[in-house]
Amino acid sequence: MSHTATVADVAVVGGGIIGLVTAERLTARGLTVVLIDETGIAGGATGASGGLVRAFDPGGHHQAWAAAGLDTYLRQGWHGTWPRVRAQGSLTLVAEEALPGAVGAVTELRAAGHKADVLSAQEITTRFPGLAVPDDLTGVYEPEAGWLPVRAVATAVLRDAGPGLRLKRARATRLLGTGSRTTGVATTAGQVHAPAVLLAAGVGSTPLAASAGVHLPLCTRSVGYCLFEPREQADLAELPTVVDRTTGAWLRPWGVGSLVLAGVTSKETDVPATVRPGVTAREQQRVRDVVRHRYPRLAQAPGRGGTTAYDAMAPAGQGEVTVHTSPAGLVTATGWNGGGFKLAPAVGEFAAARLAEAVS
Repeated sequence: MSHTATVADVAVVGGGIIGLVTAERLTARGLTVVLIDETGIAGGATGASGGLVRAFDPGGHHQAWAAAGLDTYLRQGWHGTWPRVRAQGSLTLVAEEALPGAVGAVTELRAAGHKADVLSAQEITTRFPGLAVPDDLTGVYEPEAGWLPVRAVATAVLRDAGPGLRLKRARATRLLGTGSRTTGVATTAGQVHAPAVLLAAGVGSTPLAASAGVHLPLCTRSVGYCLFEPREQADLAELPTVVDRTTGAWLRPWGVGSLVLAGVTSKETDVPATVRPGVTAREQQRVRDVVRHRYPRLAQAPGRGGTTAYDAMAPAGQGEVTVHTSPAGLVTATGWNGGGFKLAPAVGEFAAARLAEAVS
């Protein structure tokens, strides 16, 4: 079967939230974009994301991007068309030794107009009676933060991009180029010719980068999102999103009915880059055994399903946007370790600006 070549200003590989937002920001600049993804939009790790958004970045590496991302989500995107943030509040728990950094970050956030408070363990358990927090932990609470339905956001971003964005449901196979410059992407449905290319396809970016001589080390990490139904639900409506930096646990109300969504960072790597419904009994128990220490009502809560998924993990532990000089025209945005959703609006703006420079 023959395929007709496609021409655009920029080829974006990866239909997750980073690729989508970057593509939309490019079309806002008047550039044409072909978005390449075999599964369509949000078909990979993004579609399985918990959708947590907040301005506080505990690691401090992406504080500005996290804050800018929350601002954009609270405005419902640049056109006011995205779903509203489920502003149930965000509580990030940190160890005692991290308190000075947390206080400094909250001071910066307040100066920038964000609402944020440092809460002691006693203040947390008084405000949120369902939580159990030991005295040596501190919380950063953001009342305007919370979570978003990721697929609805992805659909809204695609709609905002308008006719300047074409979605190509195909598998990218290699980068095209002259040796010193990228000229596009070869796919299973024909070639896409473009003077600038963004790789935002998670671990799928690694072999594509290698086809142009670029080393992009990434690996998959196992992720399991579990649904539980606590028998005691008196405080569920007031439960914030919770991220516990000391155990790797996180949770939030599911948003429908009486369920809680929870997960715990896994150390299992090099797993298949697939998303499938359901979790094993072993994974469910692993998550429950950790999360119950912060939300005791999950200790005996029956499981109601979940999702088995993966993250694309960078060896250094932090994602980044990289503008490559060899070949020129190539930009990569990968390795967010499960934290890409909250950063996506800011990352997309930054990446779009770099790609626009490459086109010009």
